[in-house]
Amino acid sequence: MSAKAAMTGLAVAAAVLAAPLAATPAQAQARPEVGITASGCNHQVCLYTVYTGSGYQAWAEFTVDVARGHIDFRGPGLRASSPDGPWKARIDTRRYPGSGSGKVCAEGWSYHSGRWHSIGLPCVTM
Repeated sequence: MSAKAAMTGLAVAAAVLAAPLAATPAQAQARPEVGITASGCNHQVCLYTVYTGSGYQAWAEFTVDVARGHIDFRGPGLRASSPDGPWKARIDTRRYPGSGSGKVCAEGWSYHSGRWHSIGLPCVTM
């Protein structure tokens, strides 16, 4: 083998070994598919979410009857509260739209004995 061929072979081998270390164009971040859901329950509140393509929707329910209460929603692009009043167990709130990614939470509140009590704070990651 000639010295020139050996040097060429070494150069090719070095290029092949270095290839995985070379910078590659940034890959687009994968977007969640529409309809993929996340949910969770904590104490007496359950939170449900679904991706919509342009963001997400969140809704919740109490797992017990509440004489007077509401649910506060917080998350990326989301700040909302359900109406205050009586809630039957397993009756969903309306769906509230949000956008972005991160932690989404729904805190359930019940009014009794002259003050508000937190009765659950489930969260999911979107």
